[in-house]
Amino acid sequence: MKICFIEGGTHRQAPSSMFEKDSKPYEAWQKVGKEIQASNPRGLVVVSAHWENEAGSEGVRVNTDTTNPLIYDFYNFPPHFYEQKFTSHGDAKLVEVIKQALKSAALPYDLINRGIDHGVWVPFKVAFAGETQIPLVQVSLPGDGQAISAAKLGKALAPLREQGYAIIASGQAVHNLRDFFSGRGTAYTRPFLDAITHALTSPKPLETTLTLFRHPLYKSAHPTPEHLLPLAVAVAAAGHDQVEEMFVSDDGLGWGMWRWH
Repeated sequence: MKICFIEGGTHRQAPSSMFEKDSKPYEAWQKVGKEIQASNPRGLVVVSAHWENEAGSEGVRVNTDTTNPLIYDFYNFPPHFYEQKFTSHGDAKLVEVIKQALKSAALPYDLINRGIDHGVWVPFKVAFAGETQIPLVQVSLPGDGQAISAAKLGKALAPLREQGYAIIASGQAVHNLRDFFSGRGTAYTRPFLDAITHALTSPKPLETTLTLFRHPLYKSAHPTPEHLLPLAVAVAAAGHDQVEEMFVSDDGLGWGMWRWH
């Protein structure tokens, strides 16, 4: 089953991308949605940059609220942003499958009623035209901010693909809001996007992806790690599957979406 790394809603100003119908991100989200629906997965396991385990450990948390309430985790936007809806539901059986996968990988976890953040519902609102009947369960990133821990999560979730579940990781290829909003320029964006492309297409994609977190431009492209960590999750879950670029653009913060099959 499919693995995707998608951008989680930040283009010119998060989460305005859900209204930019003529943009490449919007079109890519729609394409992802159509492909997922066509593949008819048993469920979606989603990891977002906007949820790290609050305990600060290498363990993760699993959302068990089957109503998937929306978390409007963005601030100072016009009122209509907070009126947007996306309807989905979780699934107790999928939660059990995730628990077993985490146990098998010796990855600590706990369960929490939380809901889904805008890194999930903003792109999915576009991808699925406002609602989906495919069961959806969000799993947090590890809380230690380490790429190796994110990769361990991806490896733990990988067996779910053989059981018919899709794995979606939502982040941002380049995410330096400070430089973006200050107008200082982001000359590092294109070189870092090129470094990501090189990593994903290398003979050892996971090992090379992990070196991105030591890249000379990493701290410029990502002052904090959370928006790149989902890429490590996706690459680890994909193993040596062939990667396909959906699109890459240095417009705005810096975009990249990829899928594996």
